[in-house]
Parts: sequence; C-alpha cells; structure tokens
Amino acid sequence: MTLALPACSTAGFPLIAAAGGFTAIGLQLGLQALFDRSSDPIFSKAAGVTAHSVIAALFCIFVTGFGCTGWFQPPAALVASAATRVLTPVDSVRWLAAFGFGVIGLWDIPTCFAVPELRKPSFLIHHFAMAAVAACGLALPSYYAFFFLGVVEASSIPLAFYEGLERAYDVASEAGECAPERCERLKSLRDNTQTVATFAFLFTRLYLFTRVTFFGFWPDARAVLPLMLPSAAKRTVKFLMGASASFVALQFFWFGQIVQQIFIAKWFAPKGGGEEAGAA
Repeated sequence: MTLALPACSTAGFPLIAAAGGFTAIGLQLGLQALFDRSSDPIFSKAAGVTAHSVIAALFCIFVTGFGCTGWFQPPAALVASAATRVLTPVDSVRWLAAFGFGVIGLWDIPTCFAVPELRKPSFLIHHFAMAAVAACGLALPSYYAFFFLGVVEASSIPLAFYEGLERAYDVASEAGECAPERCERLKSLRDNTQTVATFAFLFTRLYLFTRVTFFGFWPDARAVLPLMLPSAAKRTVKFLMGASASFVALQFFWFGQIVQQIFIAKWFAPKGGGEEAGAA
C-alpha cells in the first residue's frame, strides 16, 4: 500500500539506506569542518559533537513529520483490523525504515564510536536496537512503524536542542570570555529546553510508547501470530514484540536517570546553587 509520502520497493531499500547514510556522513564532515574553523569556542571546542547534535535534530524533525503524516492520516483500509495494521506492506514505511537504517547504521553509530563524548553505553544499545528495528522494515513494513520509527522521535527534538545548549553553556562558562548576558541567556534557554524535553519524554516515551506497545501493537500481534505460517514475517513480528517491550524498559531506565538528575541532584542540592555545586 502506498500513501502520499516517499515510497520504495524491497529492491530500493539498500539505495535509500545508502542515500540517507551518506547524506548524513557528508553533513557531519562538512559541519564539523565549519565548526572547527569557528572563533567561537561554543562551536569549535567539540565540533564533532556539535555537528552530531545538529544533524540529529534535523533527522528527528524529518522522521517525526513523516511518521505523524502516516500514523494520523492512514487510509481506512490500512487500520481496519489487526491483520491489516500488522501485516499489510506499506511502501512508505519501507522508505522510512530504509532511510532510518541508513542514517543510524552508516552515520550515527560510527560517529558515536569515533567521538569519545558520544560513547554512552545506553545510547549505543538504543541505536543498535533502532537500526535492527529499522531493518525489519524490509521484511515487515507495517503501519505501526510510522509510530515506532517516526512519531516517537518527537521527544528527541527538544532533547537534541537541550544537549546542544547544555554543552554551549558549559563551554562558554569555561572559556572565561563569555559576557554575563550571553551566559545568562544560554542558561535560561538550556533550563527552559530541559523542561520541554522532560515533559516531551514523559508524554511520548513513557505514556504514548507504552500505550501503543502494550495496548495496540502487542494485542494485534498476538491476534495475527496464530494465523501466520512459519516465515520471515512471523519471526519479525515476534522480534518486534520483544524489541518494543525492551524499549519500554530502557525508557523507564532513562526516566530514572531524569528523576535522579532533576529531582534529586537539583532540588536537593546543597545551598549555594546547583551550578556552584556542579563546579565544586
């Protein structure tokens, strides 16, 4: 089934993946070279990380828009039953999966290994798992992928901005050349963006993701599995059930880290302010 979105066939999957991945690599190299030459330490001190944050934000904005279009405006026939929602091949989903697989597999994961600041175990595990889920779009490009590969990335947009602003504030503060007005503006933007990112995470990753996983995808998958003959598609459905549950667990782990960072480290910080405590 094809929607009013970019689409590709099974044969076109590798081409779209390569195009997405190499486009992101080109952007990484170009932006990193540009930031390296900047006289502003906010850009030049960690040029590779800054370039990664910019590309990650652009990627998330694109796939969120793509996913929302497919998820919220599907043809009635596509969502008529559990079987159509899980088993109907959607060419636009295959395109989204190929694009995501290429960007994550060819650019994101190698960049995380190449840049020390990005080598966070929980993030790498998440990115490897997302690449595996995107690869499933080759065998089973179903309606649910609009949510899992697209809609859910809405929470990553403010997160990407927050991480960039946090790094910018830290670098500016350490540089010793930051005008008080600029530092205060960066701090305010960072804190406000953190609030938006936190609520976006709670709503999208904890509430929506859990709800769609256990009250949408799992019931539909359990309904169609007994009707399926042994095949790659059946194995993919089982894998995606396990993967989606694992993502829920990972996101509750991240929620624990958010609670620790915001409600414990900040609210219960010693008097004198969180910034001074962090600098001590």
